[in-house]
Amino acid sequence: MEFPYEYFKAEIIGKTLVSETMKKARAATLETLSEVINAIEKKNLHYCALYGTLLGAVRHGGFIPWDDDIDIGMPRKDYDIFRKTCFEDLPEGYNVLDPSEEYVPELDILRINNSVAPSADPDFLRKYHGCPFVIGIDVYPIDAVPDDPEMDQGICDAMRLIARVMTIDLNIESAGVLELGEREEILQILEKSLHTSFMNDETIHIDLMRSYDKLASAFKDKKTKNVTVYRNHHDNPSHIFSADSFKTLIDVEFENMTIKIPADYNKVLETTYSGYMKPVQWKDTIHHYGFEDQQRLVYDALGYIL
Repeated sequence: MEFPYEYFKAEIIGKTLVSETMKKARAATLETLSEVINAIEKKNLHYCALYGTLLGAVRHGGFIPWDDDIDIGMPRKDYDIFRKTCFEDLPEGYNVLDPSEEYVPELDILRINNSVAPSADPDFLRKYHGCPFVIGIDVYPIDAVPDDPEMDQGICDAMRLIARVMTIDLNIESAGVLELGEREEILQILEKSLHTSFMNDETIHIDLMRSYDKLASAFKDKKTKNVTVYRNHHDNPSHIFSADSFKTLIDVEFENMTIKIPADYNKVLETTYSGYMKPVQWKDTIHHYGFEDQQRLVYDALGYIL
């Protein structure tokens, strides 16, 4: 992928400083996204931009000034095929993180990274425009919502319970008696309601995420009026879209490449970000991007910094 020299110059957009470091990271992100899209399309599967990526595509023609990641969604059936076969079409060295297959703290969606660790390898830096960071693309399943509100509520309730256990376990060593008791009670409720059992060992988080994913995809073979990303819907009842909103996709420019978005993007964005076209500026002059900690890691571990 070619970028003009000017692309990498630092600039202030609104009140946000987009540094040269971030410009290089964005170019690397676009390279990674391009590889992910190629892998999706090789299998004749479908995807579209979601969340901040969709908002950026419509409102900015690229990244939101204070954003530094990419979110895409796939229909559940396509998502399930992709998560099992994407290794076949992604470049060597890419790392697929699937929380239903391995435990990664705080990860509850499929993420595709361009490497397993920051790298100062000359070939890697050349391909990713001088960016040594691990670049990840988040992939969300778009799932059918049952037409019966009570069924939908039941799915959301169970998913919230699973999420609560995962949250407690992030700081399990410092958890108090009340939190440990809550955790045990939740697991008993889940085992009874889901007709399963969880081994309280190193596999429990994978088993919980498999149950989480099974709940979200419970109606994947049904034709329903609405769809959602259950990861966000189980805490937000209004996070529901008409199934028709994702039936037709269109190509739009995103930075210096083309990506797909829903043709009915207005309804999708209004549901996600009401009044999304109103001018917005980040409150601070310099936004703290997620790459900053990685940058320090690269400096300490490799003696390399952008």
